[in-house]
Amino acid sequence: MRIGKRRTIRHAQQLGLPEDVVLGLPRLVLHGNSSMTLENHHGALEYGSTRIRMRTSLGTLTILGSDMSLTRMGRHDMMLRGEIQSVNFEGASESGAGKGR
Repeated sequence: MRIGKRRTIRHAQQLGLPEDVVLGLPRLVLHGNSSMTLENHHGALEYGSTRIRMRTSLGTLTILGSDMSLTRMGRHDMMLRGEIQSVNFEGASESGAGKGR
């Protein structure tokens, strides 16, 4: 972990701020297997009823399922409904993710 990142985490902890917010990390909340909320995304790469791919600071988030639909898509957050079967981060690496975004 870079020194600047460690310092940022330490300052966030001292101020009582959530690290995910300060660092721009994705926040994923699953509501059973029927809905999901994702905050701090960087846009959709692919959207279909069985597969949704989102860009995040940690890499690409892929959600597989059936009858999925986006019920809300904001600039930094989204919510989907449907039968969620799997959630996976692809290409996630601490040193390379998020560069140039």
